[in-house]
Amino acid sequence: MSFTTPQVLILLLALPLIVWLVWRPPGSRRAPARPRSGWLGLVLRLIILTLIILSLAGAQLVRAVEDLAVIFLVDASDSIDAESSAAAEQFVRDAIAAMGPDDRAGVILFGRNALVEQPVRLFEDAGDLPPFASQPLRLQTDLAAAIRLSLALFPADAARRLVVLSDGAVTTGDTDQAIRLAEAAGISVDTVHLPQPPVGSEVILRDVRAPARVGQGETFRLEITADSTVATTAVLRVLDGEGLLYDEEVSLQPGVNNFVVRLTAGDPAFNRYRVQLAPPAGTDTYPQNNELASFTEVTGQPRVLVVAAEGEGETEINEAGPLRGALEATGLQVEQTTPGALSASLAELNDYAAVILVNVNARDLSQRKMETLQSYVRDLGGGLVVVGGPDSFGMGGYFDTPLEETLPVNMQIEDQERFPPVSMVLVIDRSGSMAADEGGVAKIQLAAEGAIRALELMNDSDEMTLITVDEAPSEIIGPVTPANRDEAIEQMRQLGAGGGGIFVRSGLEAAAEVLAESDNPVKHIIVLADGADAEQKEGVPELIRELRADGVTVSMVSIGRGPDTPWLEQMAEIGNGRFHFTDAAANLPQIFTQETAAIQRNYLIEERFFPSQVSDSPILTGIEATPALFGYVGTSPKVTGQVVLESHQEDPLLAVWQYGLGRAVAWTSDATGRWAADWVRWEDFPTFWGQTVRWSMGDRSENGLATEITFDGEDAILTVDAQTPDGLYLDGLSLIANVVSPTGETQTVDLSQVAPGRYEATFIPTDEGAYLIGIGSTTDDGLRQSTGWVLGYSPEYSTFADNPQLLASLAERTNGRAVAITGDDSPANVFAHDLDALPVAQPIWPWLILAATLLWPLEIAARRLVLTRRDWAKAWSALVAGVRPQAAASPERTEAMSALMQAKQRATSDRQSPLTTGEQPRSTITETAGAATPEKVVAGAGDDLSLSEPEVVPEATADSTVRDDQGTLAARLRDRRRSER
Repeated sequence: MSFTTPQVLILLLALPLIVWLVWRPPGSRRAPARPRSGWLGLVLRLIILTLIILSLAGAQLVRAVEDLAVIFLVDASDSIDAESSAAAEQFVRDAIAAMGPDDRAGVILFGRNALVEQPVRLFEDAGDLPPFASQPLRLQTDLAAAIRLSLALFPADAARRLVVLSDGAVTTGDTDQAIRLAEAAGISVDTVHLPQPPVGSEVILRDVRAPARVGQGETFRLEITADSTVATTAVLRVLDGEGLLYDEEVSLQPGVNNFVVRLTAGDPAFNRYRVQLAPPAGTDTYPQNNELASFTEVTGQPRVLVVAAEGEGETEINEAGPLRGALEATGLQVEQTTPGALSASLAELNDYAAVILVNVNARDLSQRKMETLQSYVRDLGGGLVVVGGPDSFGMGGYFDTPLEETLPVNMQIEDQERFPPVSMVLVIDRSGSMAADEGGVAKIQLAAEGAIRALELMNDSDEMTLITVDEAPSEIIGPVTPANRDEAIEQMRQLGAGGGGIFVRSGLEAAAEVLAESDNPVKHIIVLADGADAEQKEGVPELIRELRADGVTVSMVSIGRGPDTPWLEQMAEIGNGRFHFTDAAANLPQIFTQETAAIQRNYLIEERFFPSQVSDSPILTGIEATPALFGYVGTSPKVTGQVVLESHQEDPLLAVWQYGLGRAVAWTSDATGRWAADWVRWEDFPTFWGQTVRWSMGDRSENGLATEITFDGEDAILTVDAQTPDGLYLDGLSLIANVVSPTGETQTVDLSQVAPGRYEATFIPTDEGAYLIGIGSTTDDGLRQSTGWVLGYSPEYSTFADNPQLLASLAERTNGRAVAITGDDSPANVFAHDLDALPVAQPIWPWLILAATLLWPLEIAARRLVLTRRDWAKAWSALVAGVRPQAAASPERTEAMSALMQAKQRATSDRQSPLTTGEQPRSTITETAGAATPEKVVAGAGDDLSLSEPEVVPEATADSTVRDDQGTLAARLRDRRRSER
């Protein structure tokens, strides 16, 4: 027996004290009365306490087991070809077919990571093992990770064995440490070598080096290293994002070959140079290792990207024209695009020092584009400037989007007293078309999400009702107030589509009934209808005119273009509302929040005012006064944001902050003649905007950060040298690096100072491709830099030598064996029961607790019942009598009893007959010849009749009598009974 918590056993020392307290010896001071339960109750009590203490100590029985558990570790990295993978899977199947009925097996597939293909379990036969389906990362081999995972899977009640099926070419992980853990756990390791196919002629592109930063128009060197096993020729190509830069044939000699390509840096950008080496057919085995890439930042005048919608018609305002001219006047290189053409590639955005959104509506930007902008600022240190207008900020549906998270202002105005109470009704199409999926989400759910966002944007005094309609209003949620908001949101998330089209008139009539019960001064209806399936149009214009006469405005949203789209636009015009068209249901949340901000009216402030400066900023350097403005979009400042200029209503006009590694600026007015006519004519207009955009970019040109990345087997080492322009080391900086993988996932690492002005950090690349890295300070000091690094082909293709020696050493260190991949009995050897029996501890504390529980009622009974020694004797006699069988009466005994009964009858008859003489009644005793019988005493009338112990008397004849009354046996018996009484 063993214990998991043996220190608890010290409580057993208290048992003698309990005995002394309960059963003190007679004569001791204050000796209590002996317990009525006696020694039995005390013994039961001690037994129960002992069982409880043993349970608390974690009592367990230790026994040896001979069951066997085997886990197969199967290499699935790139160095294992299809033939070896099939052979490994067949080996596992053959081994499982030979396992014993009580044996268990499990399977782990590993490459860069380890995945459980099959947990440790019983297998009926090889057919019980499905084909391998796990897909670990194949670009590296980490045997240590697989060993550590297997240690967590092994059961505790079986002997344990690992079977490693691999080529032994480990590229990452600490295998030696992992195998030491297996040794300590007593696990035997068998190895199965999977040989790599022979490699013939091979050309390998080893390294490409380019300078981290070059100036615009500067000539620089691209250094290339390649290996070859044969003498051959190959075509060397260099490409960038624009196309082919270099294409020449080169000669390769066996061994290491070095080449230098001279290139001229073009426009400022973050350039990725791809190098390809193409040998002739038949002279190369693996094409995967014939391409690498490198990053170079081309510096010069910073480039900024202006994003604005194109003006249509003569009356449309050119949103970006004045702003672009002002930026170009300050020496910035400006490129312009539209929201639809804006790239969602983080690498392409990283070519620009800043991105400027000019009166851009959120629905014109996909969710992915907004997330890319957010990562561009937060992770790579880019600059973002958002310029307002009627379609921006809250009016542009920025509420609860990545844009709102990135900007230093909130889209909701906190001063709710400025807003009149609003009653809004959403009439939503729930026809069959709304059940269609878009991005894995039903359209009706996207509409419900839009309603939820609109509800969250409304003030506490507002009301909102949602009505779903197909051929009739089917569900009405609301009016929703702050009291029932959570319940209503839950109902909205449960909405589902119905059938048929949307009956517009029925929906408007239901909305009118709801609004008739409201006293709020602002009333608005939003109708969401399918542009190809809006039915029941009759009477709708007249109904909308009646609603408008009652102060109700009506907006229309057409989802999808169809024959009913123009009619819906006409109805919005009649209802003095707005018309929205979208062919993507994902835009509905932005449309609904934009409508909510529009009907609340005070989000759009259009009146003349002069901005007020409330804090200092480099943006206003040299600017003493500003002209008047004629409008802006209302917002609220975030807690950590800095408001530089504010409006006459104390709303943010110019707000800035640092977001992650980058900076974001919000200008809630516009940069056109709509609201900023005086600003466009202002002489400091270019200065203001040039300083605003340059502040958002940070100090990229003179920050003194030089970055280098080296790859060491498993880890990428990031080294940053920080110096002043004069060459002095910058010490004590708080630097971080955001590493964005090819899949868009961000990994943040802290850089530690390792030498004067030098900082280092490591990260683990998990995917092949280009990594974008943003480096900057956690304080707002302007230190930032963007760089890149490319993880080329898998390290599995950099070397083609297997390592059977490693596998043999693993087996030797753990008393395992090297098993051949082929052979009739090789798989069966895996489940040989030749391991030492494993001691296994079985917990027994539950049984001890059960025993204590069962004894508890007996202990209570012992305390409640009084049992004397005579009670125990009677109990013992009853027990013995119940167990011992009754002996059969002997014939002599039967005859004696018969004679006794006859004597009794005669005595009774004599006592009842009248006495004729004066003699005393006599008792007669009849005996059988040669046998003594019990004596029966018959007393006279009035005397007691009793049966005494049998006595042996002298033999007498049948008629012999006792004459002396005083000496008769009956007289003696009476005397003895009286004396006893």
